[in-house]
Amino acid sequence: MAEIERLAGDVLCVGLPGGDLESATAEALRELRPGAIVLFARNVTTLQATRTFVDSACAVTGDALRPLVCVDQEGGRVARLRFTEPGVPAMLALGATDDEELAERVGARLGCDVAAIGGSIDFAPVLDLALAAASTVIGTRSLGDEPSRVAALGAAIVRGMATVGIASVPKHFPGHGATAIDSHVAMPTIETPAALVVSRDCAPFVTAFATGARAVMTAHAIVAAFDAALPATLSPRILTGLLREELGFEGVCFTDCLQMDAIARTVGTARGAVLAIVAGADSCTISHDLAVARDARDAIVAAVGDGTLPLDRLREAASRVRSLREQCASAVRTPSRERDDLDDVPASVAARAIHVVRGDVRLDCARPVTVVSFEDDAGDGVAATSGARPSLSLALRHRRVRSELLRVPRDPDAAMRAMLLDVLAGQGSRALVIVARRAHLFTAQRDAIAELLEAAPHAIVISALEPFDVPSFGAARAVACTFDDGEAAMEALADVLTSRTTATGRMPVTLVAS
Repeated sequence: MAEIERLAGDVLCVGLPGGDLESATAEALRELRPGAIVLFARNVTTLQATRTFVDSACAVTGDALRPLVCVDQEGGRVARLRFTEPGVPAMLALGATDDEELAERVGARLGCDVAAIGGSIDFAPVLDLALAAASTVIGTRSLGDEPSRVAALGAAIVRGMATVGIASVPKHFPGHGATAIDSHVAMPTIETPAALVVSRDCAPFVTAFATGARAVMTAHAIVAAFDAALPATLSPRILTGLLREELGFEGVCFTDCLQMDAIARTVGTARGAVLAIVAGADSCTISHDLAVARDARDAIVAAVGDGTLPLDRLREAASRVRSLREQCASAVRTPSRERDDLDDVPASVAARAIHVVRGDVRLDCARPVTVVSFEDDAGDGVAATSGARPSLSLALRHRRVRSELLRVPRDPDAAMRAMLLDVLAGQGSRALVIVARRAHLFTAQRDAIAELLEAAPHAIVISALEPFDVPSFGAARAVACTFDDGEAAMEALADVLTSRTTATGRMPVTLVAS
């Protein structure tokens, strides 16, 4: 293989189809010889089968130096590896605990999950600040909105991953939190002044770098104060000027996936790969199509040939990636089965995250209860389709509370709301617990909750995801937040509602009255 083609392969991070290494996939990997591969839920079956898949994929590249094996294992809804349940709750729940020691254990637990399948890189933690109430692409993935606390907790996660031999990749530099636009589907523009970007949005990244993070991932967002034309992923001013020269970062810069619409529907994935390397990125993530990855490789080779991409810049990027590969190859990794002391991490985060906004959220356990849960089969650009969420009602029944569940769409129409009120009117003196999900984004859900509270003033309202909907519950006498709606969160909430534990979480974001 010619030097330039080899270097172009070194700077690719590619996703693979399926969970079996088919001949066409193996042949593509032999040709590309990528410096990194990235796994998704589609690649994950059983633990042993996934490990075999990873080892086989790495072997067919034909390089004596193992490619980086990367996974988005953040916790919450973005967790590709789910061999053990319950999984680690969302990072906003961890932010609510405000506990750096626990955050370090979270990092170790996530890192052990990655190590178990032969991985070396965790595309985490998310260090974007939760600054936009309408954002669902970041949302509960964030640790909060206060830079110093996010920095401290994020650094602890980095340390935890390092203790089990996994390299962390803080994301999305220089910050994706000040926009509600999802870069999976469109190009966001952030209008924050340059000084504030550096002092606020970049602060958690700077702390992570000082803690030992050897890699970072870019944001597909235009940060207008630095570059009004190009997103951070493609901007020399941001990736070379800000990241390298001003902040002094010397590690590997991964792009976010170049098949996301913010790039694919603007400059295109292949050209985006060239522009990203020119800008200062070192590894171009192409998550979903090996043919597109091949096009990107060819575009990089052609760009060196026509002078668009200086050969020295390509060599620098490839050298950084190979250096990280060498470091990861020599790391001693700890699979989760060897760390029984981390088994309690999901429950510990969930239990310590619950925050009571006001009122008494304890149930009379002798009284029947109805749980109205606003949910639907909604997915997004970063997580698989969610399906039915874990049941608070079931968790209550496990605690000997007579409970029934009514699942309601997040945005119920008028007929559904009327039917709901009719059903509840016929249930007599049952207690009512309302589980809200992003009511601030769904007018009909807010209306339904208001109607329920008018009919049942003593109802307990739970904000199960981002707490930006709490100001909408002004009529509620008792309100609590879980910051996650997975199994561990529902179990922990049931303990609080039945007086088995006391809520101790803090509010990790600033709420504005509606």
